[in-house]
Amino acid sequence: MSELNLSRRQLLRLSGASVAGSLFLAACGKQSNVEQSSNIASAGTVPPTTALPEAEVNDIVLLRTAASLEYNAIDTYELALEAGLLSGDYAKYADAVKRFRDDHREHADAVNKLVVALGGKAHTCANTRIKTTYLDPAVALITEGDNPDAARDTIALAHALENIAAQTYQGVVGSLSSPKLRADAMRIGQDEARHAVVLAQVLNPGHAAVPQTVDAATGRNNIASVPTAFGSLANVFLTIGAPNTDGVKTNLILSTPSLNSFVYEFVSC
Repeated sequence: MSELNLSRRQLLRLSGASVAGSLFLAACGKQSNVEQSSNIASAGTVPPTTALPEAEVNDIVLLRTAASLEYNAIDTYELALEAGLLSGDYAKYADAVKRFRDDHREHADAVNKLVVALGGKAHTCANTRIKTTYLDPAVALITEGDNPDAARDTIALAHALENIAAQTYQGVVGSLSSPKLRADAMRIGQDEARHAVVLAQVLNPGHAAVPQTVDAATGRNNIASVPTAFGSLANVFLTIGAPNTDGVKTNLILSTPSLNSFVYEFVSC
C-alpha cells in the first residue's frame, strides 16, 4: 500500500475528529443566542467598566493635597513621640517635635478653611499615596531592631518631610488662581521651611549647616539649612536604616505630590 493511502481505522479517526470540531464550532457560533451570565465573562466578550470620575486639578484639589501633607506630618510626629523614637541625645528635641506637630495642626485647619470657603470639602487625613510610597517604608527602616541610629533617622525623616511640605506649597503657588490664595499658601510654606532649617541644624550643627557643604568622605552634599538661594523643587534624598554588611544605609527618594497623589474632590478619608 502506498504511504499516501489511509487505512480504514485512520479514516474513522479523522472523521470523528472532524465531527467533534464541527460541533465545537457550531457551539461557538450559537454563543450569541445564549443568555450571558452576569458573573462569568464569556469568551469574546468584554465585561462592563465603570468610568473614572472627572479629575480636574483646581484650587480646591491643590489645597486639599496640601492639607493631606499636613496630616502626614502630624501622624509622623505623633508616631515619633508615642513610640519613643527620640531617645538618647535626641530626647531633648521632643518639645520641638510637639511644637512642629501643633504647627501642622494649625496649618491643616487654615488650609481646610480655604477649601471650604471655595466650596470644597475639608480633607482631614493623611495623603495615602505619600504614606504608602514614602513614609511607611521609611518608618519600617527606622524601627528595625538592629538600627543603631533610630533617633537620628527619625529627625532625618522629619527634615525630609518638612522639605517636601515646603516644596509643595512653593510648587502650587503658580497654579493657584488668586493672589490671596498664593499669599496664604506661601505664609504656610515659609513655616515648613523654618521647621526644616531647625531640623537641619540638629542633623548638621554649626554654621556649616547654613550654606551647602560636601562631605569629604562620601562626596555627598551635607544637610543644609539654606541649600540654594531659593527653595529647591528637586527630589529629597533620605539615607536611613541599619547599615548593611558594607556599612551602607538605605537611600530613599521623596518627591512632592503629582497627578497620581493629588487629593481630588472625589477622594475621601
